[in-house]
Amino acid sequence: MTRVAAEIVSRLPVPLAMAGHQQPAPFYLTADMFDGMPVQIAGGELSTLVDKPVAEPHTHEVDEIYFLISPTPGQARIEVHLAGVRHELISPAVMRIPAGSEHYFVTKEAAVGSYCFGILLGSDL
Repeated sequence: MTRVAAEIVSRLPVPLAMAGHQQPAPFYLTADMFDGMPVQIAGGELSTLVDKPVAEPHTHEVDEIYFLISPTPGQARIEVHLAGVRHELISPAVMRIPAGSEHYFVTKEAAVGSYCFGILLGSDL
């Protein structure tokens, strides 16, 4: 049997500056981990962020997936503004933000333990 060396990163999240964000975003997976990957995951717990946008309208050069979850279905709700159109996501839900599209979201409801993750996809990370 061949032994495989495990790579572990435990100093998480990694704060990274992001265009449009008011503070460094907490990343749980970055493109420079594990010899480079075409995906990054940022996000955090939402219960203290109701009606507090964490970013100004901004764009990314790659697609982004919003991944909204909560302890029980329906306990988290965000208002996503995408290219001037408002969309409502109720947990659990995912939404694709196409590369180059102006976007941001505002948490409208969130039970403790609700999270929204932004998953950035692409080789341009």
